[in-house]
Formats: sequence, C-alpha cells, structure tokens
Amino acid sequence: MKRDRSQSLGMLRFITLMLFMVGVSPLLRSQVVGGKAGQPSAASQPLNFLVISDWGRDGINDKEKKTPGQLKVAKQFAATAKEIRASFVVTCGDNFHGKGVPGPKDPLWSENFEKVYSQEALMIPWYITLGNHDYEGSVEAELEYARTSGRWTQPGRYYAFTKELPDSTTALFLVLDSSPLVQQYIDDTHDQHHVKGQDTAAQARWCERTLGASKATWKFVFFHHPAYSASSTHGDTAEIQSTFVPLFEKYHVDACFSGHDHDLQHSHPDHSTIEYFGVGGGSDTRPAGQAAFTRFSRASLGFGAVSVLPHAATVSYINEKGEQIYSYTLRK
Repeated sequence: MKRDRSQSLGMLRFITLMLFMVGVSPLLRSQVVGGKAGQPSAASQPLNFLVISDWGRDGINDKEKKTPGQLKVAKQFAATAKEIRASFVVTCGDNFHGKGVPGPKDPLWSENFEKVYSQEALMIPWYITLGNHDYEGSVEAELEYARTSGRWTQPGRYYAFTKELPDSTTALFLVLDSSPLVQQYIDDTHDQHHVKGQDTAAQARWCERTLGASKATWKFVFFHHPAYSASSTHGDTAEIQSTFVPLFEKYHVDACFSGHDHDLQHSHPDHSTIEYFGVGGGSDTRPAGQAAFTRFSRASLGFGAVSVLPHAATVSYINEKGEQIYSYTLRK
C-alpha cells in the first residue's frame, strides 16, 4: 500500500470543501475518470463522513462560556457537513463530559445534543463510541436513547457496520469500547468509571472474528483512548497497544480514530502499517506534543472530514473557523 501526505498549515481556507460538493477532494481529483467535464462519474462518487471526539460539554447552557469551544465547533461542523454532503458522523467518545448523562430523558440530551447539532445537514446517522466520561454516567442511558432516536446510533458498547460505494467497494467501520481495558479504571476501588464486570476478552475475540471475516476494501476502527499520542496529558494507551494493535496489523486495518487527548494528531509508528488519527478537538484544547511517531500535532479545536474512494481515502482536519489545517491521503 502506497501512502502520501500533504499539509496545509496556517490560515488557509478549506477550499477542498468546494470540490467535495461535486463529489471529490482536490487531493483525489486526478483519480476521477469518466463523466462530463468537471463532473465525476457516478462510480467515482466518494463516501464522505465526519469524525469528532470529546465534544459533549454544557451545550446551550454554557452561559458562563466556560467551554465555548463546543458551540464554535458545532457551527462549523454543520457547515462542513452541508458542504461535503456528509452521509454520517462517527464520534470517538466523551459524548457527555463531567459525569456523563444519568438517564435517557435527562435535559442534557436536549441541551448538549439536540439543540446544539440541530442543523439539517446533521440530521444524519451519528454512530456513537463510548468514552471514559460516558462511563462515569449511565452507558445504558445512551444505549436506550439510541432505541428511539432518529440519528443517535448505538446498537451496543461495541459494534460494526459497513458502507458501500457506488462501484460496490465496501468499507468496514469497527467501533470499540476502550474504557473497560484501562487498568487505572479497573484498579479504582470506587469504580468511578463503572467498568467492572465488562468482558474485555469477549470484545477482543469479537474484534478478531469481525476483522477476520471482513472482505471490505477499507477497514476503519474507532475507539476513545489513543493507541499512540504525543500529548503529555494522557499519551499512549498501553492496553490498546497490547490488546488491539496486533489485531489491527494482522487484519490490515487502514486507519484508527480516537480522542481522549484534546487536540488533533496524526501518528504513524515506524513499525506500523496503520495511520492513527486523534480527533479530540470537539469542544476543548490542551497542550499538544511531539513524538517520534508524530506526523501532525496541534492544540486546536476541530474535527475530521473523511472522503473515501475505491483507491484513496483522505482525512482532513478542519478547525472551528472552517480552515483546513492538515490533510493526509491513504492510497490502495
């Protein structure tokens, strides 16, 4: 697999999005064949989606503007969704910060989600990943909300789904539950994160079966705690590295997305065939860092915009001002 990188740093406007509107990013423009001049053929239409993490804060009730980043990012999130015609959203956890959400009818659902991400472009499926703050509240509340919501999609603590491109190319999306693996939470005598009793071995077996059985061209994995991170706040998650990374390598996962550290990162260890993207800028920022595996790291609000074609997939970081601050293309 050949991969290349292009970066756009500074105050560059996300011109890419205008080309997404006709179905292709400029980085992939040379891949498009057929169709009328200026228009891609039906078979070359990409699958576009958004990825965000650590996004749930005080929402519309943040009157003291303690974390105004959520509302700033939400506004641009909707604008980008409209411009690229996003088909769906994937979150990487911490859907509710603080103590999570206590129940399926709590006011937080309206204040933190429904009234914040209310634009028409965001009335699409939201595939939900759990984070550590979600575990401090009621995970069951989130699962129950999914049973009646028109867009909050969460069939379990971990699950998989597939998407198909117009030419029948398939993409596998694997959503994992990382909090129960973290030894710090397991050792907490007060069980603040309510992880005790979760069968992590069963999840690992399910992960291997699902990856092993998949014939998808693209394989993307989402979880909250980063396998690799240069941030001094949290950094690498050893439990992810030992439990899941060998499976990712064995079954040729293309890219992993996570959060937890409140910044935007791209990591690629020398020994790895996988790209690791951190999308934790959904509402707040913390100091970023650098490591040997770092390809990009910035303490910035923002999210990921992903465009998938049969032979190329582009991940772009968009900040709260609508600027593309980084872009990377994976090629098959």
